[in-house]
Amino acid sequence: MPLNPSSTFRRDLPGHILSILPVSLVFPVAWMYVGFLLFLLAFVVSGEWTQKWQRVRQHPMLLPTLLMLGISSMAMLLHGTLNTEGLNGFLHYQIYFFLLVMLAVSPGDWQQRAVHSFFLGALIAASLFFLASLKLLPETTLFRSYVIYQGNKSILLGLLLAIAAVWMLHEWKVQHNHTWWRLAAFLYVVLGLFIGSKSRTAGLLFFVLVLMLGFAGARMRRWYLLALACLAGLGAVTVYQAAQQAAPVTCLAKEMHDRYQMSGVEILENRAICTVQQVRDFGKSGNVSEDGMRLQIYHNTWELVQQSPWTGHGVSQWLPLYQEKAKGSMSEKMTTPHNDYLLYWCELGIAGVVGLLLTFVWQFRVGVQLAKQRSADAIPVYLLSLSMMFAGAFNAILRDALFGLAMLILLAIPMASFRAGQRP
Repeated sequence: MPLNPSSTFRRDLPGHILSILPVSLVFPVAWMYVGFLLFLLAFVVSGEWTQKWQRVRQHPMLLPTLLMLGISSMAMLLHGTLNTEGLNGFLHYQIYFFLLVMLAVSPGDWQQRAVHSFFLGALIAASLFFLASLKLLPETTLFRSYVIYQGNKSILLGLLLAIAAVWMLHEWKVQHNHTWWRLAAFLYVVLGLFIGSKSRTAGLLFFVLVLMLGFAGARMRRWYLLALACLAGLGAVTVYQAAQQAAPVTCLAKEMHDRYQMSGVEILENRAICTVQQVRDFGKSGNVSEDGMRLQIYHNTWELVQQSPWTGHGVSQWLPLYQEKAKGSMSEKMTTPHNDYLLYWCELGIAGVVGLLLTFVWQFRVGVQLAKQRSADAIPVYLLSLSMMFAGAFNAILRDALFGLAMLILLAIPMASFRAGQRP
């Protein structure tokens, strides 16, 4: 019997929405939430529940997701945080269930369309950064994160550009037709990253991902490791020189932009110098500036971890404990420790941070299995997993849905290719 066109469209609708969802990531966060809500509605009406459950049940990411559910549930029971505040924090630890819902969608053409959608979003973001640097972009709600530095959203835009650039480079490598426009698009996004984003984490992530991509495809590993050692030496010299330079006039990105009218490259350079000098000064005296508060947050959170390293303090307990500990200091009003590893350890104990690390290990394991199946999606899984591990050391990548949902939307694209039981 011929397929019913309406039934086919309803079945494929979740994939259609997932294929355009990545472009929403470079616009205000409400666009991402609305897009994901539309995906969930399409997921519900698309039916085929038996097939969806089979795909989720057989996917390797089900195990670490359930493990974190068990760890966070035990923490809730152990510390008696069964209240509204505790429930909100508990739900944050279940963010990987969103990934499982996306992985329930059958793999298909929507994946490549989603990659192209992500690249289109990166090109749009780079263009908006260029326009902002030329002062041609109005400071409206739609473009505010491009015109001024807005913390987490601006950081996310930088991370997306870094990931997109290296993903583009990977696609250029695996395509048989190395057309000039693919390379031009890569360079365009890289320029947008370093001229406009002003994010130290994103700039450093780009180089980390390029090194990983080079190592994954290097045939002469000995020469590659030698080049890596040379780069490490160059980096050490650069850090030493940055520590000896005079302190910049300010370390606040917004002040550099508004008061001193610095370009994006100058802001990124000054913030890098500030970072080196902040680490140096904090190591000597324990003093920090407003821009260097993360060092103080890390130090105070680590002391909280040491108070209860095995069982943690309980779900949603970091914030009240930290506000009490940091009372009167510059970082008192911070709402996250800007480090997922410390947060999970502080609230869930040693089991929490081990569970987080196992989640990342399982992501890499999916990449290894895809590589054995000779899938081109293995490298993107590595790229995204490394990005989450790296950025999670400096930002609330999983604690903040602004970061976490965006990363999982991208991660679902290559991970959907995994097929249980398929042999290489």
